[in-house]
Formats: sequence, C-alpha cells, structure tokens
Amino acid sequence: MAATKDTVAAVPASRLSKEKLVKTHQAHLKKQDSSPNAPRPVKQPILSEAYPASAKSIRELEIIPLSELRAETHHRGKGVIVKVVSPPFVGAGAVSVVEDEFGNADKLAIYNQADSSILSGVPEGCVVAVKEPYYKNNGAENDFMICVDHPSDVILLRFTDPIIPEALRLGPLLKTAEDWKNAGDRAFIEKDFPTAVFCYTEALEASEDPTFQAPTYTKRAGTNLILGRYDAAKADALASRTGGPQDWKAYYNGGRAAYGLCDYAESNTLLAAALKLNPTNANIQKEHARCQARLHEEATGEYDFPEMLASLSPHSVHLDRGSFLRNTRVAESAHHGRGLFATRDMKAGELVFVEKATLMPNQYEPARASAALYALMVRQLCDNPSLAGPVLDLYAGADGVYERSGKEGTIVDGVPVVDIFLVERIRTTNCFSAPRATVENTAPSAPEGRQAKGLWVHASHMNHSCVPNTMRSFVGDMLISRATRDIKEGEELFQQYIPVKPLVDVRNERFREGWGFDCDCALCVGERRSPEAVLVKRKELLAAVEKLCNKKLPGRELIPEATIRSVDRLAKQLEDAHEPDVYDGIPRLTLIYPCNWLVAAHRGRKNHAKVVKYALKVLRNFGFWVPDENSVWDPREIYTRSGNASLMTVHVVAALRNLADAYKALGHDEMAEKCIEAAELGYMMVTGFKNDLATLDK
Repeated sequence: MAATKDTVAAVPASRLSKEKLVKTHQAHLKKQDSSPNAPRPVKQPILSEAYPASAKSIRELEIIPLSELRAETHHRGKGVIVKVVSPPFVGAGAVSVVEDEFGNADKLAIYNQADSSILSGVPEGCVVAVKEPYYKNNGAENDFMICVDHPSDVILLRFTDPIIPEALRLGPLLKTAEDWKNAGDRAFIEKDFPTAVFCYTEALEASEDPTFQAPTYTKRAGTNLILGRYDAAKADALASRTGGPQDWKAYYNGGRAAYGLCDYAESNTLLAAALKLNPTNANIQKEHARCQARLHEEATGEYDFPEMLASLSPHSVHLDRGSFLRNTRVAESAHHGRGLFATRDMKAGELVFVEKATLMPNQYEPARASAALYALMVRQLCDNPSLAGPVLDLYAGADGVYERSGKEGTIVDGVPVVDIFLVERIRTTNCFSAPRATVENTAPSAPEGRQAKGLWVHASHMNHSCVPNTMRSFVGDMLISRATRDIKEGEELFQQYIPVKPLVDVRNERFREGWGFDCDCALCVGERRSPEAVLVKRKELLAAVEKLCNKKLPGRELIPEATIRSVDRLAKQLEDAHEPDVYDGIPRLTLIYPCNWLVAAHRGRKNHAKVVKYALKVLRNFGFWVPDENSVWDPREIYTRSGNASLMTVHVVAALRNLADAYKALGHDEMAEKCIEAAELGYMMVTGFKNDLATLDK
C-alpha cells in the first residue's frame, strides 16, 4: 500500500531530465500501435491498493511544483497544474510528458478515461490540473510518474482559466466565438467528437448572443448524443430553446437523450412537445412511437420474447425494450440491508419483473467480460452523472471493506467524482453473468464459458437464498425474473447469486468471500442442525459416488448391473445419512447427482419403473413434494404443493421429462401428458418464456 502522508516518503534525490523524458517518450511513440481502432486494454484496479478519489475542488488545494512530489505518496490537500508538452502515448492509459510553471518536467499517466473524453489522449499544449496526485516509481531507477487512476482527479482547464499560472498561460488559441464554432464544425466532420464538444464549449463561453448560442447548443447536443453523453445532450437541447417554432429540434434532441437514459416518461413528454410543433416530421413520429412501445412494456410486462430472441446476433445483444418493474418494490429487509418485495400476489411461473441492463457490454469472452463491464461502468458514470445515484448506492461489500467518502457521484469542478475502487467493489458484488440467451444455454451443444457480465440495478437489490422463490434468465441484455412458486403480496423476493453447492459449508464459504454473509435460508438453517460427524459422512459418501461414476452421467450406453448396484448402495447410504427431522421439506442436494445418474442408467436399460422411482427421488431431493412411487398424483401441482424450500433448476425439467417418457412406456399416457405440462411450465421458469422442450436435446 502506498504511503498516504507527505511525511512518510522523501522527495526523490534525482529525477529524469526533461530532455531524457521527451527522448524516451518519442521512442515509445514510434512503437505505438498502428491500429487506432483496436480496443484499448483496461487497467483494472487492484482492491488491495485502494485509495479514495479526491472530492475537493482544485481551487481548495495548495498548488505545489513538481519538484516537491514525494515518491509513493498520495499528496492530500495538494494539487499540481501542468502543461502537456508531448503527444500522448495511448495504451491502457494515456502517458504524456508535462511541465509546470517552474520548468520542472515529469510523466503523467491518466487511466480510466472514456473515449468520449478529450482526457483519454490529452493534446499537446493543453493545461491540466491533477488533484491530490499520486506519485509513484515507474519500475526503473529515477523513473517516476504521476498516476491518475480516478478519472475525476484530473481536470482539463480552459485556456482562459485564471488558476493557470502566468508562465503556462497561452491565452485563447482562437479569438472569436465564431472561430471556435468553426473549429468545432471541422472536428465534427473529422469525427473527432470530444474535440468538437470542447470547441463548442469555448464558443459558448466566448459569446453572450442568444442568436449565436441557440444553434451552438444544438450542435453540442447532437455531438453529445453521438458520444452517449445523454445528460449533457438533454441539458444542451433544452438550453437551445428560443420560444419559436424551431424549438421542435430542442424537444426532439431532448427526447432522444431522455430515451438514451431509459427515462421513457420524460422522453415521451419531450417528443410530444416536438410533435406539437412539427406534427408531420417522420423522425419525430418514429421516435415517439418507439417511446410509446417502451411505456407499454413498462406498464404491462407484455413482450414478444421469441421475436427478441430472433433479433439477437453476435454483434447486437442490446435490445430496445423497456423494464417492467411494477410488481416489485425496494424496501428494508430483515435479512441483509435492502431487498425486493412483491407488490401483489403472483402465481408460480408468472412474470415477476423484466429489466433492461443498466450496463452490459457485448463481450462474452470470460477473460475480457469483467474488464469490459468495469470500463463501461466508469465511462457511463463519468458521461452520465444521473446514473451515480442508483449505481453508487448499491452494496459494495461488508462494512469496513471499503469506506465511502459520501461524495461519490457529486459534481466537483464540473465533473462527477468517480472512485474506481468503489466502482469495482460494486461490480464484483452486484454483477450477473449472462449467456446470450438462457434458452440457448440449456442445450447440450451450447458452448461452455461464454458469459457476458452485466449490471441490473433493480435486480441487484434482491437478496440471496439457496432455495429462492424466483428464477432469472436472459435474452440479450434483458433479465427476466419468474416466480418458481406462489408468492404473496408483501413477500420478500429471493434469487440465487450463484449456483449452490451441495455441501452447506462449501457454499457458505463462497458467500462469505464474495458478499460477506452466511446464508440464513431454510436449507442452510436446516442443514446446520446436522452434527459435524454427519456432515463429514455425507461429504465422504458423495465423493465416493463421484469417484465411482467419474463425475459423469451415463449416455445411452448400457451400464453394467454391478455398477448400478454399487451406485444404488452408496446412494442408499447417503440417503440414510440425511436425518428425517432435519430434511423434512427441504432439499437433499448431495443426493441429486447419484439419483440423476441412476435415472440415466436405468433409462439406458429401459427399466422404466426404476426411472420413475429415481426421477421422483430427484424431484424430492430438489425439495418438491412427491407421492409414493405407486400413488396417483398430479405432477402439475409440484410448484404449488412443495412449501417454501424447493429449488427450481433445469434438472427438475429433465426429471419431469424422464418421468413422462417412463410413464408413457408403462402405458400411463395421462400421467405422461401431465408431466410434460409440468415440464413446460418449469422450462418457462428456467428460460424466461415458453420454449420447446426439444431444445434440451439439441
């Protein structure tokens, strides 16, 4: 951990000269990647090295020369103002040679800036202020640099800012507002949108003429829309109004910006105002109709899920849909902080909510997905400060893991305070892994490990249970939550954070490591009643079964009777190791694998009565109510008769299908049909919407 007080470390006895710095920097520039469109690497934060972002204005800090910077120190209460004297070397960050008013030179490395920001590669000649700079060794003797991790810790100063020392002051590069506007137009044509925004800003600052400002605000609004800076685009659009008939452009751009923020109610209001002024404009009509469709989804929860699935492609997983959340509300929970609660009664299989991702990059490579989400979170929090409230309010780990300043997200020096270490804590404790579509992921042929990482703020408020009453699935960037059993109004809603492990100590160790809690669901509370010796015995028996079966399920091959008898014997011993008083009405997770194995083995031998026996055991071991194997029963009732501790998974669907096949082979056609109906309902819970059970065989 770096030193945090100026008194801890000394000023380096020797630093590289400006000439040496520039020479080395130019050599790096010559080797710079010649592929400007290649994705930039991301410098993800190391949480053990966390330090807070500065929440002070540069005007509150003591400005010091570069020569006073101390090695491995965060200079609290201090700041530096420097001019960039080299082009940037752009990699995971942007490294430039900088100089202060006294002629001292050093390196400045700026990380975590969005491509939409001019600070992602500061042009030569610009003046920047670094707040409470972190000065560190760069790995070689006498080689140091100012490292800016938090994007809000560095500020691009306007050329006329009075805080700039006289020796660094160049004055305005262009003389008139018209010159700046023309420069912005040129940058826009060249698709250098960050520079265009900078120039339009200078133009607006240089003019007080409303007839000049209005169209310039319109230009900046349009540019910010392209950059995805929707907060700024909306503000600029509304600032461009003059009170005349041409204000339709202002309302149109403002409506598009509000739509980009998924604020469809405000978007609808603004677009309706645009339509009133220009009722025949096809673009306004199209945007207004699109907004109306989102409002309908928000109000009704009506979606064409098959059409949504069909519209996905490797290059397009972000669906243009609204979020249906009205069945739920956020409130204080008796379990862990806040939770999600039902606002009405819901039946098993019913839609609980549908949420569009707040943030989800289209990146399904496991090695890159986490970094991509982190980078997107930082960018959007910088570009759209209105996201700060809902995102930064999320759980960031147990108390004391990372202390907040309370000023994260507030605007200081014109930019929101963004603490990258807090962002990373929020990402790791709240993100979900998402396949491109859950229904595709249930097929045996689905590629393993292809999961994106996303943040769904509303869903993040839901607490964990190993035996939850909801199940989530995905279609693109839409999260679908369905009830797995009947839910009463006011009841807290639960989800699984991660697939649960069969052994209570193993799964709770993961919960403690990731989220800082021990699960208090009915399953975990019940299993903790077992003596330690029984827990150990179950662990040993499960390991013996897995070793005997090589941790695989049989295919259609014929398994020797002797092997089946051995597995059956171990499964019986394992079943006997579950105390009836402890496991009454709760799952027996360690029994699921051996019973699934026995279902597959007997299916291969066409022993249909045994398939029925062990498929029923699979359902029982997931916590569902089942009858004696020879009793008459209705499989469609398992979701409503099983109490509050059943566990819904795709394996339950598979067990119901195996039951259907076995019943049909035994001549019980009516039971087979009921099993299929129960499987179809379960498969809808698993995949999010009604799908063909044949997908499970593909």
